[in-house]
This record gives sequence, structure tokens and C-alpha cells, in this order.
Amino acid sequence: MNAPVRKIAISVLVLFTLLIINANIIQVIQADSLRTDSGNTRVLIEEYSRQRGAIVVAGQPVAMSVPTDDALQYLRQYPAGPMYAPATGFYSLIYGPSAIERTENDLLVGSDDRLLVRQITDLFTGRDPKGGNVVLSLNPAAQQAAFDALQGVTGAAVALDPRTGAILAMASTPSYDPNLLSSHDPAGIRAYAAELDAAEVDPRLNRATQDNFPPGSVFKTI
Repeated sequence: MNAPVRKIAISVLVLFTLLIINANIIQVIQADSLRTDSGNTRVLIEEYSRQRGAIVVAGQPVAMSVPTDDALQYLRQYPAGPMYAPATGFYSLIYGPSAIERTENDLLVGSDDRLLVRQITDLFTGRDPKGGNVVLSLNPAAQQAAFDALQGVTGAAVALDPRTGAILAMASTPSYDPNLLSSHDPAGIRAYAAELDAAEVDPRLNRATQDNFPPGSVFKTI
């Protein structure tokens, strides 16, 4: 074997070795994290077979799952739509979950260790498994006031309880309708996402938590 052919053979061997290593990393080392990733559409389809927990504000659901008669057994609904969207996020068959829907996904879908007793009970009783609820500290009146005050402008408003630091209001505008991203119509979801992508200011951006603003002047010596 002459030198050029030997170099090509070695290069091909190295490339195949790298491919095998990469395949093992993905299929063995990263298998569990990829399989359970909340952005994995297969995981979402499996999750749709059980009732997802509600996101609750002052005793009322601002995100909830209702039964349907199609292949995906539950539909995620957001009764207040854009007002709570920056906080709740969306739960999309195409784009996965976002915001609270994502950060509290394990609890909402029912796989969180805090729900172990319920999981065991469901197993022995044959009861259909369902997710746990997430209760937010938001105050409906404060949230409505913040949302209304921001109409027609681009910005965000946050109100905190000075005693505890609990978030009483968190509004961001322009906002979006999470119901249109959480439907069972893939074409409709993509069309609405394209509309949001084309907007001059992305309505999906929560300006209270995902944007940078200079701090306001809160104290002056003179």
C-alpha cells in the first residue's frame, strides 16, 4: 500500500471510529436524558395520554387539560389567554413546553418524586394517572391591572410582596395566545408561530425575565 492510499485508509478509519463513539454517546450515555427531555415530541405524545395538572391562580385554573375525542386524549387550554401567557408559557405538540409549563413539567405530568404516594396508589388501584397542580402566587386583580396598563406599549411590569418576595403580578406586552400554540392542529400551530416570528417584537419573549433593562433611579441624595 503506497503512502497516499495509506493516509486515506487511516483517515476513513478515524472517521468511522468517531462515528461509532458519537453513536454510543447518543444511544448509551445520553439516552435517558434525550428520552425524557420535555422537548421530545415522542415524550409529549405519551404525556398527552394522561391528564396534565393545572396551573392555578387564586383557586382558579389559568392552564388546564380537558378531554378530547381525538388520538391525543387531552387538550391544553388557557382561559385567560395572553394575560397569563408570559408566566404559564404554552404546552405545544410541535414546540414543547415553555415557562412554568417547562420548569414544572415533571410535577405537571405526574412523574415528580413528590407525587410518589399518588403514583403508588394509582398503580394498585388501577386509577388513571394524572399530574399534580402548580399554584402560583399571582394575584388576579394585580395581574389584570398590570396587563391592562401595558396595552399598546412594549414592556413589562412586576409586582412583589415586600414581606415575602412573592410575585403578585408579572405582565409582558405584546403577548400571545398560548391556546393557538397548544392546539392539536400542527398546521395551525406552525401558522401562528410563523405569525409570531414575523412580528417586529417577539410576543413570546417575557420581558420581565428574559430581557435586559437599566435599573430605574430609586434614591437620590439631593
